[in-house]
Amino acid sequence: MTTTYDPHHPQYLDDTDLREEMTRVYDVCTGCRLCSTLCSAFPSLFDLVEGHDDQDEHDDRDDRVDQGAASLTRDEQDRVVDECFQCKLCYVNCPYIPGQSERAIDFPRLMLRAAATRHAEHEVGRRHQLTTNALARTDLVGALGSRMASVANAATAKPGSLRRKVMEKASGVSSVRLLPPFARQRFTTWFHKRPRVRVPRRQGLAAVFPSCLVEYQNPAIGHDLIKV
Repeated sequence: MTTTYDPHHPQYLDDTDLREEMTRVYDVCTGCRLCSTLCSAFPSLFDLVEGHDDQDEHDDRDDRVDQGAASLTRDEQDRVVDECFQCKLCYVNCPYIPGQSERAIDFPRLMLRAAATRHAEHEVGRRHQLTTNALARTDLVGALGSRMASVANAATAKPGSLRRKVMEKASGVSSVRLLPPFARQRFTTWFHKRPRVRVPRRQGLAAVFPSCLVEYQNPAIGHDLIKV
């Protein structure tokens, strides 16, 4: 079992080693439960472990009692991975992170390691790989959406429509999910064209970092910030 979050480590993509590390971390998380309200990954993990514990305690044919995360199947381990969306709130709240605890747990990076290993083992479908790679390029998707705002917004505006169902088949994005419309003008385009305000005495400098939502879909938030 190797505790590593370095993708260049020789054991990083070793599936057997990864599964042992996931069992270790899942066991610690099940005992701690500090992150039970942060996302669906942790309640799912706890329910899966408790389901096995209940089964083991009432199964006379099995000598195991309370095996914890070691009882989880491969698919059950992966279900937790699939429900992690990398918000990293668990890392902020975790008392066992590297540098602060000898347990050295970085749950989001462990989930990334699991996802990378599944890709390396060809356990992820080709369509899923293509759509993930496409949607991960947020600047490309945002730039194209803004340039073709009328077309993009017409295609995504009505949840449950035939267009959205076709998109769901192609991309995996739910056809009933509300999607924010693309703005016709990006925030940074507006920013560079805005009228300059004369400041008689500069008091300091400020850096503005627009998120993808502000840059491509709701630049009015950025406009208001600049006015402030």
